[in-house]
Amino acid sequence: MKTLHRLVSLIVAVAAPAATYLASGEVRFEFIILGAVIGFAYWYWGPTGALL
Repeated sequence: MKTLHRLVSLIVAVAAPAATYLASGEVRFEFIILGAVIGFAYWYWGPTGALL
């Protein structure tokens, strides 16, 4: 289950830059950071919804 959770968080982290690349043809730094932040947040809090 840990491996699946890590894989999903990696996919989420890659999704934001990939979507902007498909939409505009370029990858901007802020979308790489956005993807990393969202992916890390999913990895940290995850499907259990741990409290802040």
